[in-house]
Amino acid sequence: MLKIKCFSLLLVLILLLLLVISCDSGSKAGAGTNTVTDTGKTTKITTGTTTGTNTGTNTGTNTGTNTGTTTGTNTGTNTGTNTGTNTGTNTGTNTGTNTGTNTGTNTGTNTVTDVEVGDEEALAYLEDKVTYPKLIALLDDFGVSGAGRKAIGYIQEILSFSYVDEFDDKFYNSLNKLGADVVVEKIIKPTVSLLRARGKALRVMQGTTDAGVKTRFQDMLSSCDHVVSFTWYLDFDHLSFREDIFADLITRYTSKFSKFKEMVKNPRVMDIYVWLDADEQAIIDEIEKIVVNATYDKDKFNKKLNSLSDYHVATIVYNYRDVKIKREEALKAIDGVSDDAEKQNLKTRFNTLQGEYYSSIRDAFNNKSADGLYAQLGRDLYEYSSGFPKIRDDARRAAKAAKAAEAKEAAVAAEAGEPREGSGTDEESGAADGGS
Repeated sequence: MLKIKCFSLLLVLILLLLLVISCDSGSKAGAGTNTVTDTGKTTKITTGTTTGTNTGTNTGTNTGTNTGTTTGTNTGTNTGTNTGTNTGTNTGTNTGTNTGTNTGTNTGTNTVTDVEVGDEEALAYLEDKVTYPKLIALLDDFGVSGAGRKAIGYIQEILSFSYVDEFDDKFYNSLNKLGADVVVEKIIKPTVSLLRARGKALRVMQGTTDAGVKTRFQDMLSSCDHVVSFTWYLDFDHLSFREDIFADLITRYTSKFSKFKEMVKNPRVMDIYVWLDADEQAIIDEIEKIVVNATYDKDKFNKKLNSLSDYHVATIVYNYRDVKIKREEALKAIDGVSDDAEKQNLKTRFNTLQGEYYSSIRDAFNNKSADGLYAQLGRDLYEYSSGFPKIRDDARRAAKAAKAAEAKEAAVAAEAGEPREGSGTDEESGAADGGS
């Protein structure tokens, strides 16, 4: 009987020990490191942000097996019930692979937006064309980046067609004389902004199938390149930078390049007028009032205007504005002339010259080809651009002479003791006092 009891007790202990080991192993199963590696490749890049939530469930099963061994020892004492604790540590590693597949569906909305990329990436469509060793070294000294070098290369390539002889040295000397601050702040940074907008405009143009629209877009791009050549001029043997003209160029064409995306959908995309800014449109409106009459309607005016390149329209607008400023200066100077006869003479000269100027504008739109119109209003304006300032200067001289004559007359009168107009002599004043 005693042997049976001992055997039963031993059997119970063995069963309890197996139970503890089994529980400990189960609780530690899968507690190792999962070494799964995703070897797939994502072939689509989305720069937006997905705001939805993945509502799917991973239905896969981890098929790995824990190969570790429990090395701990049961230190408890059998008092009828085994209250001991397994203090061993499972040192195994789960080497299994999760073969499950996520069957969930992303129900969110992808709110993709354009991401502003860096200058290097934005100007990736351009090559670095700066190859002159001295210029490369200078730009390095100025701390110019790859995008900045492309900006200088863009300008250099355009100017090299206009100034061929020893151009590399002239361009290098010009930048070196300007110094790092001007080159970086006034030339490179604005040009990088222009070229960023130009790159976006090119992508819009390349995605356009309408040949006419492409032609208008290309005209904008070519006009910009052409105007760049006028931002520098040869002063004897030195290439000089026109900062004010360059700043206007950057502002004008950066704005126009940024409009490509919206203009491609505009039914008036071929109409040069809608490409102009508000100030330019105001000038065209003034020219239209001069040209349009009973025999020359607005449709003819617009058709002739649209036959011009953007560069030619911009030049005509610039020249008209320049002459307008000089006309206003002349009128203001005439108003300051006190001598009536001289003032009338100056007004007659002014009205005659303005009438000739307006006739020249009407003649250009009525009888000239596109090239002839540009030649007459974009170039041959010396008679008017110099004529109104001459009237202005003559009026200023007349006003100055009149004031000088008045001052001289007053000085002579004071020296002779003559009273000023409106005042009496001392005797007259005394007589008046005595009679009162």
